[in-house]
Amino acid sequence: MLALWCVAVASALVRGQTINTPDLHPVAGLAARGIRSPRLDDLFLSANDGDDDTCYCSLACETLAATFGGAQVSSVGQEAYDTRLNRFWSAQQAQETKPQCFFHPYDAEDISVAILVSRATQCPFAVKGGGHAAFKGASNSDGGITIDFINMVQVVPSADHKTVAIGPGNTWFDVYSTLENYNLTMVGGRVASVGVGGLLLGGGISFFSGQYGWACDNIVSYEVVVASGEILHVNSTTHPDLFWALRGGGGNFGVVTKFVAKTFKQGPMWGGFVIYDMQSTRSAIIDAMVGWGTKGGLQDPKSAMIVSFTYIQPYSSWMIATILDHAEPQAPGNHPEVFNDFFVGNAMDDSTRTTSHSNLTMEIDLMSPFGSRQSYWMFSTYLDKQLASDLVDIQREEITPIANVPGLVASMSFQIVKGKQLQGKSSKEGNALGVGKRPLLVANLAFSWALQSDDKAVLNALNNIVSRAKSTSEERGLFHPFLYMNYASQWQDPIAGYGTENKEKLLKISKKYDPEGVFQKLHPGYFKLHGAPTEWKDE
Repeated sequence: MLALWCVAVASALVRGQTINTPDLHPVAGLAARGIRSPRLDDLFLSANDGDDDTCYCSLACETLAATFGGAQVSSVGQEAYDTRLNRFWSAQQAQETKPQCFFHPYDAEDISVAILVSRATQCPFAVKGGGHAAFKGASNSDGGITIDFINMVQVVPSADHKTVAIGPGNTWFDVYSTLENYNLTMVGGRVASVGVGGLLLGGGISFFSGQYGWACDNIVSYEVVVASGEILHVNSTTHPDLFWALRGGGGNFGVVTKFVAKTFKQGPMWGGFVIYDMQSTRSAIIDAMVGWGTKGGLQDPKSAMIVSFTYIQPYSSWMIATILDHAEPQAPGNHPEVFNDFFVGNAMDDSTRTTSHSNLTMEIDLMSPFGSRQSYWMFSTYLDKQLASDLVDIQREEITPIANVPGLVASMSFQIVKGKQLQGKSSKEGNALGVGKRPLLVANLAFSWALQSDDKAVLNALNNIVSRAKSTSEERGLFHPFLYMNYASQWQDPIAGYGTENKEKLLKISKKYDPEGVFQKLHPGYFKLHGAPTEWKDE
């Protein structure tokens, strides 16, 4: 009976003019847009009394469907709903997280209505760009509304080719392949299927970070829908506090519906994988990595590097995969001098060549296909050769007990934050990341496996690696609290890793633009300002 009442109310709604209503109660804000129902206000009050909210999410989805039409809303039982679920990278999000509906907006006005509907019905929502987050609920709402940006995929260079306007539904392959038509690119992600929004709001490490810093430092403006439903145009002069917060603060302040980023001229570039057996090359590759971080990469900022120590269960083997990239093309068979020390013997595979930026991102993407169970964790230390070697030992020791887990691929990837990524060097406006002024070794633990029954064993191993890495680096005075949001697990708290001062500043900005905490309560996915999404419990 109650469910039928919810449907009846929703079916009476019609869509009218869309306007900004920053000071209105959400029901009044909807009414100002021609979305009217005398029962919505009663529903809002009852939701705040703590009544069951299953009906409220049903009403929210019915409201969106009645307002925008069925083509923009996909519900359980529809083919489009299943198609949308299959577009999430991890099995945890695609198979274990079921929203009440998917909403497919076309612009910021549509998002504004969706936020007001969420507030009026107290139905939680998630926001999906590329859907590449690992853990359940990160960008797919379990029982609520998942706002899927699939229709917001504009990539529009400015007339002078100095900037590009990007919709949040794009992946990095979309962006780069479009910009290559103009011999342009931008500072962005390195994996083709990763979405632009999550990477940019979490900081963003790029092939070009040596030259231009974090990806977020190269955003010149944002279009943002805040909790009130108001659409703000944010840059360093209009809303400088929010502009700073969006550079690393994640989705805690609003829904970004457009990014405007700096572009630069870029033709073909050099890069690819060089893969070695780990046993014979480990020491030499660690030497090369540390040398690049302390000297070579600073002298040649056009170079970029990732070193991954990886166990592959189907082959019962350990290998080292180095990803080497350089902004300048090279003659066939040649490599940039800065990478001499990484070529240490007979490689198992060497894909380095001159190619396009977009092709390099596709190659990395193929190494981590959709559909497996996934977990990302991370930690940071100051750069030290002996510590790096000991961290690899810790990884191997903790993987030994789970070495026979079906489908296990267990990587620890090292990257070095240095140069223009460091505090005070990234941009005049700065960012929220709190990385400090000394080079950091950033470790990304990326594990994938086949079966849900192995979750406990794999996650315990990951937790043990991170805990031991922290203890070891603390004992040597080499620990750093920075947690890169885009590599963190749901049991980690990136905002705390930014430092007390930056966290307090972010909380203050959140209170200003979202006084009721909508983006902390109704948008619960991914990383919030007050702590880790999930409390770790020893299994």
